[in-house]
Amino acid sequence: MKIFYFDLCAIPIYVLILCTCYVRGMTKGRANHLFLVMVSVSLITTILDILMEKTVWPVPLTQARVVLGTAFSYGYLLTRNLSTFIYFIYLFSVTRTEYRLQSRPVRLLIWLSGVTMVVLLLQNFFTHNVFTVTAQAGYSRQPMMRLLYGIAFLYFIMGTGYCVYCKRYLLTGKWIALISVYVLILTSVVIQMVAPKLLVEMFGTSLGLLLVLMLIMRPEETIDGTVVVEGWKAYLKHLDYIIKTGQHVQIVVVQMMNAEEIRSYIGDSEFHTYIMDVASEIDRLYYEKHVHIDLFFERPGSFYLVLEDTKLDVASLVPQFVETTTRRVRRYADQGVRFEPKFCIIRHPEDMKDYQDIVSIGHMFTRLGRHDQIVFNASELIEMRDYNIVNHMKEILNRAITENTLSMVYQPIYDIREGRFRSAEALARIADTMYGFISPGLFIPEAEKAGLIIPLGNIILESVYRFISTIDMDALGLSYIEINLSVAQCLQFDLPATVARLQEKYGVDPRHINFEITETMFDNLGEVMDRNLRELVSMGYSFSLDDYGIGYSNIHRLSKLPLEIIKIDKSLVNEMFTEKGEVIIRNTVRMMQGIHKELVIEGVETRDEMEALAAMSCDFIQGYYYSKPLSAEDFIQFLKKHNKAA
Repeated sequence: MKIFYFDLCAIPIYVLILCTCYVRGMTKGRANHLFLVMVSVSLITTILDILMEKTVWPVPLTQARVVLGTAFSYGYLLTRNLSTFIYFIYLFSVTRTEYRLQSRPVRLLIWLSGVTMVVLLLQNFFTHNVFTVTAQAGYSRQPMMRLLYGIAFLYFIMGTGYCVYCKRYLLTGKWIALISVYVLILTSVVIQMVAPKLLVEMFGTSLGLLLVLMLIMRPEETIDGTVVVEGWKAYLKHLDYIIKTGQHVQIVVVQMMNAEEIRSYIGDSEFHTYIMDVASEIDRLYYEKHVHIDLFFERPGSFYLVLEDTKLDVASLVPQFVETTTRRVRRYADQGVRFEPKFCIIRHPEDMKDYQDIVSIGHMFTRLGRHDQIVFNASELIEMRDYNIVNHMKEILNRAITENTLSMVYQPIYDIREGRFRSAEALARIADTMYGFISPGLFIPEAEKAGLIIPLGNIILESVYRFISTIDMDALGLSYIEINLSVAQCLQFDLPATVARLQEKYGVDPRHINFEITETMFDNLGEVMDRNLRELVSMGYSFSLDDYGIGYSNIHRLSKLPLEIIKIDKSLVNEMFTEKGEVIIRNTVRMMQGIHKELVIEGVETRDEMEALAAMSCDFIQGYYYSKPLSAEDFIQFLKKHNKAA
């Protein structure tokens, strides 16, 4: 009489594993799919094992039990060998080395073994040389059963060997969990051979899969729980596998340019739904193209797609993806939310094979190339001067601070009402000894990331205060100079003290300086920043809001902040001669005048733009139409010439 207790105990373990997977959202991705199939097949195998043994014992058997016993035996042998096959494939998936399965010898070995197993079971219908179920003898194994066991043993040897090979890619705990499945199966098979009545094989398998669930299938380590997509750490691990194994892949970075603004505008809950919609659209598109992708998400709004298909023309799919995704998230359009993605395509190892280079270009690519460019190719970017500059930005910034390679230029701002240049914006430039002129669009974001924006900002402040102290503002017709403040500067407790020290050192009238802050600073408007802004206002300084129009400013909030000037971003000017763009600009001007804010229009480059804005009664115009940013000496000569004529 067989002892079924261990098989019976295995059933709730398999059910527990399946329930845990579904509750924890482990239903997406190839590795998760294989694991779920493997557990499900093992559960069916266990049930068939019990049913078979219950049916073929005791003898003699009725004809009905012979038929049922035969059916259960076929089912058991098929699913038992299938589970071994699936686990072998799962090893490649969970170690991110599926590409190794594409080699012809490996594929031939795997599929030949699988086909042989199926053929053996099919031919048993006619030859009965694998097993038989008879009324008098019950279930009995036949000589060809050894070949079936041999196939299973082959998968065992290959799987164990591959686990040993992959030890260098895996953390110790995960490696132990993977190989423990084979160890437990082997141990339970040996026990069952020594004690045939003890059905322990499937119980050993269930313990191994439970260990895999506990030590490997841990979504909290890889899944971004809010959007149910594998996260940044998972991407870095996957990238590490790719680098170490030399796998040929395409990596596509999809960066949503306005993700942070969308989140602050529609709230966290709606933003998570928005991101899941975008992720679903990515999945759907590649599913339609029959291409497998590994998808990862990095906050605030970047997706990383790893494609095994290196021949797919990803760039050709971009217009379709943008169109269908825009349609999918159109319910947010009424709230003013725009879907603004940019794409970078990296081929490994053809374009890049260094881990840090791939990570860096995924973050920086939007600052390279043309402003209106949507699709970027790493092969083209790495040839650009700006790529090398950004890659060496930390040393460039350190030189700017220690060797004083930072200089200031000034862009005049035209007062439409008075017909003269009444102010200017101070802009930083780096003239590096190795890389030459570097624009702030490149070095400011890197300075913020590298934690160097505070010393850099202090140099800028001192340079502008020193410049103002050397000129006669009234004689030049200037009311004030605008200085950009970063978020980090505004969050410094000693910002007012720093400004007061410079004011005293250079004898500068606070009315001659206007500090610029950006829309995105609203997300950081905590107690420290609010106190700093209001204290500086009480000292006599004024503030303007830069880049209005690229975020989602609340008008009520604008009216409450100590802002005198609102600067309209160039992106709105670019759309001015469209029907909607003209309406937006005109209503923005009227609205700002209604809440008593002065308006500066940035990025004006043509006479038509200038005349259209003047007709709308805008206050100030800044842009290349009047002047590019000028050195201190050229700026003074420019004012002497133009303001004197005015």
